[in-house]
Amino acid sequence: MSDAAAASVRLFFALWPQEEVRKQLARLARRMADQCGGRCVRPENLHLTLAFIGQVDSSIVPVLRQAGSAIHHTSLDLLLDRLHYWKKGSIISAGISQPCCELMVLVQDLQDQFFAAGIRYNTVKFVPHVTLVRNAKQEPEQEHFPEMIPPVAWTASRWSLLQSRLTPHGPVYQSLADWVLASQDSDEHHRA
Repeated sequence: MSDAAAASVRLFFALWPQEEVRKQLARLARRMADQCGGRCVRPENLHLTLAFIGQVDSSIVPVLRQAGSAIHHTSLDLLLDRLHYWKKGSIISAGISQPCCELMVLVQDLQDQFFAAGIRYNTVKFVPHVTLVRNAKQEPEQEHFPEMIPPVAWTASRWSLLQSRLTPHGPVYQSLADWVLASQDSDEHHRA
């Protein structure tokens, strides 16, 4: 591996579900894969991306850690109550009909930190979702793919800066920094 390749990392910020939410999402992913084909996202990889940085020089990691540490928020009450099918990539995901204001503020705060630090990131409009199935073999039929799904309630309590490494078995995510979203009845904000 060349020095340039070794110094390059693929990074993103994401929310991680608690174990019970992860199990619910994994069951939903299996159901969708059974109906539509494709490959379920491994349960340990289920997450909601807040901001995708992409392939960058590893020297930017301390700047991104600092950007994350500058942000303090309370936990987020999310309701995953929609399914999305994206033809590009043949992806099925769980989404949010009405994103909570606090989630949008967290994403905006991240973007503001990136701008202030001169960090480039993917500026595609933020659509909160958790990818469940990749390479779906067919677009789900409407009766098998209702617009609304049994909602998955999720109180997001932590978020992370992650490195994605591609392996023959799929991506592996490594946390480079984690932050706690303080409980809404607490004024304490601290880093995990």
